[in-house]
Amino acid sequence: MASDAWPTKPITIVSPYPAGGITDILSRIVADELSKTLGQAVVVENRTGASGSIAHSYVAKAPADGYTLIMGGSAPTAATPALNKSISYTPKDFEPIGYVAELPIVLSGHNAIPGTTVADFLAYVKANSGKLNCGHHGNGSSNQFACLSLAKMTGTQIADIPYRGAPQVNTDLLANRVQIYFGTLPTQLPLAKDGKLKIFGITSPTRVSVAPEIPTLDEQGLTGLNFTSWNALYAPAGTPRAVIQQLSRELQKVLNHPETRRRIEATGCITRPGTAEALGKLTWGEYETYKRMGAESGIQME
Repeated sequence: MASDAWPTKPITIVSPYPAGGITDILSRIVADELSKTLGQAVVVENRTGASGSIAHSYVAKAPADGYTLIMGGSAPTAATPALNKSISYTPKDFEPIGYVAELPIVLSGHNAIPGTTVADFLAYVKANSGKLNCGHHGNGSSNQFACLSLAKMTGTQIADIPYRGAPQVNTDLLANRVQIYFGTLPTQLPLAKDGKLKIFGITSPTRVSVAPEIPTLDEQGLTGLNFTSWNALYAPAGTPRAVIQQLSRELQKVLNHPETRRRIEATGCITRPGTAEALGKLTWGEYETYKRMGAESGIQME
């Protein structure tokens, strides 16, 4: 079998978001560790834009030989194709390899917003209808859905502004060109600790162990904005089963290594090694959930 000799050349992990964002950082950690166990160079290539769909469309059409992979996840692999009718791919176009890490989502805002609680935040939003901008990762992204849901829940007008990824949103958030951003804990927490922005709460149903001091939105009375983000590794559909199984085994091995866990969790992520089968169920489950949420809310994203 040809796949018995795999890999015989360098492997590329495509990151759908720019350098400096958490997806890029996780891609580079995984690439570094996989290169050691596979005995081949594993490089990261950034193909950004359109809520991660540019990268996903590229990898979906790449040769299904195990040499082109993608660091996908909840937003670009499940939410974007579920919410944006112009997206041409679905989870069926990818072979799951394994879950990498959970990225808790926080409601963050510019320092000009007074107070520190969700009640303070909501009072400000309602007093400034039509004056605030909410940054997100493009049409059909899960954090665009969060922006639109917040506007609908509060009965206010909030402009949703698309960006390529977290570094670009945060540049404008710190400059007060956008005031609201549902960003990942790993990217927002360091800025909050430096006093550059505020975190009003976490969108997870419960507090997270890596930042237990941050209250949930639910416990502060803002329910209905439970969003979680995660990153996981995929290959194009049709990649030989033996290659997927080998990649899944090696990925779980490196994620269970204490040093790899330390590197990942130092970013604020939560490492969760898992099987390819479990990732497949999770991906399809979130895809169907976002399709239902989009239909029920009446929010259109194209």
